[in-house]
Amino acid sequence: MGMCFQSAEPRTRHSVRSTQYLGLASCLSAALVAVLGCSSSSSSRTAEKPLTSVKLVRADAAALNDLVASHQGKIVLVDYWATWCPSCVENFPHTVELAKKHEDKGFAVIAVSLDLLEDEAKARDFLAKQGANFDNLISLHNDVGQKAWADFNLGGPLPEYRLYDREGKLVKKWESGVDKAELDAKIEELLAAK
Repeated sequence: MGMCFQSAEPRTRHSVRSTQYLGLASCLSAALVAVLGCSSSSSSRTAEKPLTSVKLVRADAAALNDLVASHQGKIVLVDYWATWCPSCVENFPHTVELAKKHEDKGFAVIAVSLDLLEDEAKARDFLAKQGANFDNLISLHNDVGQKAWADFNLGGPLPEYRLYDREGKLVKKWESGVDKAELDAKIEELLAAK
């Protein structure tokens, strides 16, 4: 834990008290960060370094389809999301968990951000913090409306999920969110089928 220092400059009684409170607040804040940092690393999972950056490729539906096709022989999950979508942000860790859990079983994940291009850095930062070490795209349409929704053939509000079999055929589509247990079961079923 870092040490907290206080200036030795002479101050009025009021400014010394304020400085002491600020110093105490800084120390408590540092202690909280240290404690929370320690508790997360002591979990049963192996400690992993957070990604420092993530490659985020501007793409349209044609580029996405080519990427899905490049994963032929694998089960592919596509997660359409955005940083401005609370349920997308809430559910995204599950997508990352699925990618890590099944990566050695012939499973691939592609995340497609529908953020505006001006928010590309925000999306990239979110992905890095989530440990999204898989294919990440951002809509090149720079549109949160009809243009992007029409091109990607989105059915409703985000998040949207699509699952493809080993031949690249769309097997299941979930619009406006997904039941995690149902998604997990469908992935397991497809992975078991040879």
